Amino acid sequence: MKIQKYLFLFFIAFFLNPSLTYAVDEKKIENSDERYELNTTLDWKNLDNPKEHTLKIPNANLSIDILKSEFYLDNWKDINQHRWWNFGEGATSNQVAMIIGDEHSIYSYWNDDGYIKIDDWKDVNPDNLLKGMMEEQKSFREYLEKNNLNYVTNLEWVFEPTLDKKNDVVNYSYKVTWSDGSLSLESKSLKLGKKGHLESAYVVMIDSNSDFKAYADASAEFAEFVSFNDDYRHSDYKAGDKVAAMGIGGLVAGSLGVKALAKAGILAKFMPFLLKFGWILLAPLFFIGKLFGGTKSEPKSSNRKKSK
Repeated sequence: MKIQKYLFLFFIAFFLNPSLTYAVDEKKIENSDERYELNTTLDWKNLDNPKEHTLKIPNANLSIDILKSEFYLDNWKDINQHRWWNFGEGATSNQVAMIIGDEHSIYSYWNDDGYIKIDDWKDVNPDNLLKGMMEEQKSFREYLEKNNLNYVTNLEWVFEPTLDKKNDVVNYSYKVTWSDGSLSLESKSLKLGKKGHLESAYVVMIDSNSDFKAYADASAEFAEFVSFNDDYRHSDYKAGDKVAAMGIGGLVAGSLGVKALAKAGILAKFMPFLLKFGWILLAPLFFIGKLFGGTKSEPKSSNRKKSK
């Protein structure tokens, strides 16, 4: 009887939190050869016999169109392990996909906090957001230096936050200068649905000669590859559906980590993570493309155009 009780408790724990059943290797792998070997043990999708197809995210009631040139991880266990080996810290529990292309990395997070109202869009101030972003980065610099992690020295808008009401998405893009002198471009899309939103960061490695606009345009188009199922689109909202505690203005500020500008609500549950790591400026996985045969070239147009 006691054994049956333990089995029952294990069964419940597994379905409530599958991550309890495996041990994560919580360390950053500095040796590139060792890191490569470990990365190949993860369950990469679309790496062998690649093709265009649709990645379904059932718990979010949405799908993402995957290009033939992209491969990805879509289970949290491997995403979390990958982040430890490559960045020295784990993934947040809401990350649902990590997509790697020849020139870009895409990190997608599902937030089921409810319908986002857009009434306060008029309150979004790009200058204040940029200032708040830099203040946050400065506050985490000591921690990052102490742990031998790269930190941000400067940020610049490539294009300021823009609300596309037709497609229910907010897009923005900024250039990041890192402490080791490297540059990266991080762009985000906040795809709004009826029950929540998909936050996706589109990251590329750049240099001073890069065509920032070409990359930024490609990232903005990513939202066109995300589709909510019927009755789960932002436009499907009806009276009585759950409404998020934060409007679109607070959501944009929160997605940038500007905590002082974001009201209490959906950001609260991520606060412990933010306090430890700051808002996640994700270094691009340029070495992944190299190790798995990818190449880096300047895009002449959007590199997320579907092949004909």
